[in-house]
Amino acid sequence: MQADLLLVIEKLMAAKNVQALRAAPPWQGLDTFDYGLRKTLDPQFDWQDFGALLLKSIPERTLVFGEGTFELHYAFCRVPDQKDTLLCVGPWRTGPRSEKSLRWAKKHLGEAADRAVEEFYNAVPMLPDAAIMPELSAVAGLLFADQGGCEEVSWHEFLPLNFRPDLRFFNEPPFERELPAAMIEQRYAAEDRMLDAVTLGDVSSAMDAYKQFGQFGRFKISDRGHDPMRDRKNRAIILNTLLRKAIQKATVHPYYIDRISHRYALRIEGIATDEEMNALTADMVREYCTYVQRYSLRDYSPLVQKVINHINLNMDSQLSLKSLAAMCYISPSYLSNLFKQETGQTLTDYINTQRIRRAAHRLCTGTDGIAAVAEQVGILDVNYFTKIFKKVMGVTPTQYRRQHRER
Repeated sequence: MQADLLLVIEKLMAAKNVQALRAAPPWQGLDTFDYGLRKTLDPQFDWQDFGALLLKSIPERTLVFGEGTFELHYAFCRVPDQKDTLLCVGPWRTGPRSEKSLRWAKKHLGEAADRAVEEFYNAVPMLPDAAIMPELSAVAGLLFADQGGCEEVSWHEFLPLNFRPDLRFFNEPPFERELPAAMIEQRYAAEDRMLDAVTLGDVSSAMDAYKQFGQFGRFKISDRGHDPMRDRKNRAIILNTLLRKAIQKATVHPYYIDRISHRYALRIEGIATDEEMNALTADMVREYCTYVQRYSLRDYSPLVQKVINHINLNMDSQLSLKSLAAMCYISPSYLSNLFKQETGQTLTDYINTQRIRRAAHRLCTGTDGIAAVAEQVGILDVNYFTKIFKKVMGVTPTQYRRQHRER
């Protein structure tokens, strides 16, 4: 039961891009609890002493909310029935750094190093305490239910989190490089995971990775210029380009790649608010995955790829087994057997299905009559069009249009 509840906490926090880490002596891995901030500031930092101090400071059956150096927020508790094991949640931030925090960093680190800290701070997820503390409190109560529940305390000056780098070992130039680099490496890794998932058409994995570095993700890029919205538009344009290259690897025809890329390029420039931009970029990731699912030809031979692309790009023309075979300089029987072997359906069935799917889209989005739509997808006989439409979609074209326009 407890293991399941710990997993619930980890999943709840992952949905908010907040880390949930379990640690125990000899405290291996504890240096990642703040994404490497202390490790970079002070390479000689004593993590075993820090872990022991954390363990000593956190009472049994208590959920501790603490704020430390750089105004980062954490939550800690001991894990029931797991000796000397801590659950460390965080960090998250509730807003920009205060003037007090900025003055402290500039005094003890210097202005140049403080800019690196600011880069790190901007990559930490920003959440109001109300978006995270009640959930943790509820699950922690269940976690300690067999022990009579747990207490909850909030310590603004939580001793283990108060940190001052040991200036005897502090070397500013490496710090300026290493701290931003550590965050950039993690952001690039999340970005690569997203692009790999898009190439596979895996929407779920792509969105999970995207959330790690989106506008409210853990590894987002801070604004660079004087116009934050222009910065966000530029980043969206870069994302559009990366997604375009990702689906190109999935052997999606350039026609479709250009179509989706051009459409999003225009939409990006029309965005006016952060909310619209967040929705747009998430939609972009999902739709690029959908394009892979719909148009990727990587599992087919070059010959079948050529035939499928010709069909999809010339839907309104007279397509036949004989004409397609002539285009490829092979016999109709050879093309028929090869196409059925690779796709699992006959060439005629594939052509009809693709035509009907395109017709269905036009029936929902346009006002042309049934005969005009049939002609647009290369079928001149309306009765034949209605017959195969019902075979593919289960309803007549008129019924389909009525059903989908009523939604």
